[in-house]
Amino acid sequence: MKKIRALQKGDTIGIAAPASPFDRNEFKKGVKTLETMGFSVEYREDIFDQTRYLAGSDKRRADELMELFRGSKIKAIMFARGGYGSQRIIPLLDPHTIRTHAKPVIGFSDVTALLTFLRQECDVPTFYGPVISLLGKDCDPMTKEQLLIALTTSGPLGEIPPNSASVMKPGKASGKLVGGCLSLINSSMGTPYELDTKDSVLFIEEVGEKVYVLDRMLTQLKNAGKFKGVKGIIFGSIVKQEGEPHDVHTMISDVLSDYEGPVIVDYPAGHTKKFVTLPLGAEFLIDATDTLTLKFKTGLLS
Repeated sequence: MKKIRALQKGDTIGIAAPASPFDRNEFKKGVKTLETMGFSVEYREDIFDQTRYLAGSDKRRADELMELFRGSKIKAIMFARGGYGSQRIIPLLDPHTIRTHAKPVIGFSDVTALLTFLRQECDVPTFYGPVISLLGKDCDPMTKEQLLIALTTSGPLGEIPPNSASVMKPGKASGKLVGGCLSLINSSMGTPYELDTKDSVLFIEEVGEKVYVLDRMLTQLKNAGKFKGVKGIIFGSIVKQEGEPHDVHTMISDVLSDYEGPVIVDYPAGHTKKFVTLPLGAEFLIDATDTLTLKFKTGLLS
């Protein structure tokens, strides 16, 4: 992956809506948050379009994203929200044009599929980080701070704070950080944007599912052999469905009972108010042999 320069104050971030429609007020507040962080923001007026449960037609959403990649003024791309729909526009994108005009792309949740495609097929630096609607929901100061650090740092981020994370299975591992939202990782199986987990540290997060559904998705990855090349696993926020009686940690420990690498749980990234932006594809170290150390050994930006 070729290095793209880190963002600077005053740079322009373009916003696309590749998936679901969104609340206009939250969007405007999120835009204001980016502006107070020192960035300019651009988006098309038809970003507010709605077709059923999508932010306009597939063509509109794909054209919007391609326009942002081609735009020389746009230095990074973020998304209005996730929801559903990013997978539908992937066949409409032009990998050659995207590769030629590569720039940092930040998002999470449903955008997992798009991030994987852009990183694996187009050599685009991708970050698992907040969307605009999240920034518009009384955004936690740590979320803004970590997003700014990730986008403006040249080279490796170095050690990142463990925060609320804890060690489920001790050990030491190093590999490129890949992953995202569990349901999207599962739905990528058999597609051109199936997640490559070889020699990786796998990051997983999810929201609003029953524990048996989480079990089923992890078991699918296990049975498909997706854990075989994984050196370590780090779980971000796993928000189970309200009223669910079963314990998430117990389920994870059971499904991964024969996994030999380190397993970390409760890292603040994903569907959570406190969100540490993670550079995907960067070399990542987990050292859970004594005190927990999490460290990026390479960076995406120069």
